[in-house]
Amino acid sequence: MAEILLVEDELNARQILSLGLESRGHSVEACAGPDEAQRALESRGFDIVLTDLRMDGHDAGIDVVRMAAKLCPMAKVLLLTAYASAETAVEAMKEGAFDYLTKPVSTEELGLAVERALASDDLSSAGSRAASKDEVLVGDSQAMHRVRDRLLRAAIKEFTVLITGESGTGKELAARFVHNHSLRGSGPFVPVHCGAIPEGLFESELFGHCKGAFTGAESDRAGLIDSADGGTLFLDEIGEMPLAVQMKLLRVLQEMKVRRVGEEQEHSVNVRIVAATNRDLGKAVKQGEFREDLFYRLNVVPIHIPALRHRREDIPALVASLLNHWGGGDARISDSCMQRLSKLPLLGNVRELENLLQRMLALSENEFLEESLLDDFYPEADKDSLTLNELQDQGMSLDEALEGVERQLLAEALHESKGNATKAAGLLGISFRSIRYRLEKLGLKDSDK
Repeated sequence: MAEILLVEDELNARQILSLGLESRGHSVEACAGPDEAQRALESRGFDIVLTDLRMDGHDAGIDVVRMAAKLCPMAKVLLLTAYASAETAVEAMKEGAFDYLTKPVSTEELGLAVERALASDDLSSAGSRAASKDEVLVGDSQAMHRVRDRLLRAAIKEFTVLITGESGTGKELAARFVHNHSLRGSGPFVPVHCGAIPEGLFESELFGHCKGAFTGAESDRAGLIDSADGGTLFLDEIGEMPLAVQMKLLRVLQEMKVRRVGEEQEHSVNVRIVAATNRDLGKAVKQGEFREDLFYRLNVVPIHIPALRHRREDIPALVASLLNHWGGGDARISDSCMQRLSKLPLLGNVRELENLLQRMLALSENEFLEESLLDDFYPEADKDSLTLNELQDQGMSLDEALEGVERQLLAEALHESKGNATKAAGLLGISFRSIRYRLEKLGLKDSDK
């Protein structure tokens, strides 16, 4: 049971949320606004602070986040908003919010969010908690909400996780997120890039070896699995692992035992394995390039991180987060530059975006990013047409190109109409039913629901 402070200015919503939380065994003190919340925080402690963002016509919820950080620093703050925006989400996380939920929220969703927040207290290291805040995967799209939710749920359990996605989407970041939010957060996190280890050394590197096991083995050496004992072993690009090594890894997953090269006896290990790949392992299994039994052992909790071009609405939040990191909080970007960034192919995903912003910061004056800085890197980014050769060079299909145009126009119409789908449909010259279908298909949100 948790002690929860609820801050919501609408009476009906306040009552419904209170009843939902109390039905799950929590104790709730409900307030109608920031002033009442301040008095409550000054008088007692809380485990969770749940606050609406919009109260009295402005973003008063941010004030509650700051207030809770000052008066009740151990409490986890959850933000409720029907007006979710990238800027608001980033600001709330910077001010100390643990997570945010988009209205309307069900009792089950709210209960799970509270449980995740409470479970994060099991992290025994303050350093682990700090890392988990710094490494939150940024994005306000429905796709990234789902990714974060699955990562948090996976972190609480001890199951094996398989993270898929294109290069540069942040698979290692996701793996660290799982580690930092788990009970193993105070233990080691050992990343292994399977494609970077020569095949002849793979077994020795992963499992270790005994003195004299082979030429050059002059002393006993622990493997990377032993190095991760008590923590998490992250096997990046596991599709590149040799078949012979895959068989031995399967033994580790099944029995939690390791045999070093040249050793007769096995020894036990306590390690959680998180794997990642940009390959289709199901296809690799059919082609005989990956063991089927290992695939099913790894694929207990599958999590896919979508390409950045499939969630362009996340680009402003990512830019804000990256600029805050690399610019020390002083970097700024023009609206026209942000709009042009949001239209770039970015086939290298977040890694390409980060690299591009670093170059722009290096060339900028007073750390202000203007659209002209993009000309040297993407001189043809603003062409209204796309040739077949350009389509092929960018690695896109026709459907992906058309989806990008559709997504951009829908996003602009929603921005112009302040999130009102009915008005956005009028701007685009389509029916409300049509825009509702398109928004759901692309995972975009509006305020008409």
